[in-house]
Amino acid sequence: MTQVSVTPPMTQWAIEILHDPTRFPMFGTTLRPFGAVTVLARVEWHDPDFQNHVVHRGVTLYEPIPTLAGVNAVGAAPPPPLPLGVDVSGYQPHINWSQVATSGISYAFVKATEGTTLVDHCFANHWAGAASANLLRGAYHFFRPNLDGAAQARLFLAQLQADPGELPPVLDVEVSDHASGALVVAGVNAWIDVVSKVLGRPIIYTMPGFWNTLPVIPGIADRADLWVAHWDAKSPAAVKGLPNWKFWQFTNHATITGIPGQAAMDEDRFNGSAADLAAYSQAFVAARPVAGAAA
Repeated sequence: MTQVSVTPPMTQWAIEILHDPTRFPMFGTTLRPFGAVTVLARVEWHDPDFQNHVVHRGVTLYEPIPTLAGVNAVGAAPPPPLPLGVDVSGYQPHINWSQVATSGISYAFVKATEGTTLVDHCFANHWAGAASANLLRGAYHFFRPNLDGAAQARLFLAQLQADPGELPPVLDVEVSDHASGALVVAGVNAWIDVVSKVLGRPIIYTMPGFWNTLPVIPGIADRADLWVAHWDAKSPAAVKGLPNWKFWQFTNHATITGIPGQAAMDEDRFNGSAADLAAYSQAFVAARPVAGAAA
């Protein structure tokens, strides 16, 4: 909402929500009518400057919706926020997954492997913990361009033989390690070739500023989905060859209930509704060529 549209009663309501974290946890939403309009309030992470450098909770009020006798005049409910997710690794060794799930998080990406030998020391615990909290899970591999892409894929798949998760596998492509662009691209293609034969269409995680410096990968949008990292932007920048994002890592300084550390976490949005996310997961599971097997 624009500032001029916010009335004093709306402001007072937002203050009440801000100071009542028990009833209104982080990322919770609620509706309230104000005369002829209904306003949606969402508790969100706000920059410290707006919270006296101490508290990171803030309340955002979304555009009012004209109503008549409590019914939206155009017959539509306010659009729900995009489903939120988190991505974790051994850097977050202690996670209360049940608290994460009740805080508004719908899915988690968990680091499984890196290079050709490293298995994240927290992967097994995080993978099981997220499952116990009924979160959708996707595993990711941190790509090292100077190492054999197919060998990296095999290490990754070996960790998922018993439980491939509910979201597509992810290749995290964000460093060159001084390798040429051609070598980065060759390794990415090799990893995708191996993993897609076992788990189906993967996801590429990357940043526009890095990926857009690489050579064009012909047909990459036909082989992989995009998880784009672009922090603190109104919308993510374009990624060469991958015009449509599925997931957006929109911040690296979120506070997530259940994960220790203030303003220290990555947080993600899915490009669709909760129903769309469920359908995306179901399609991935149904399309797996050899569910639970490793190449």
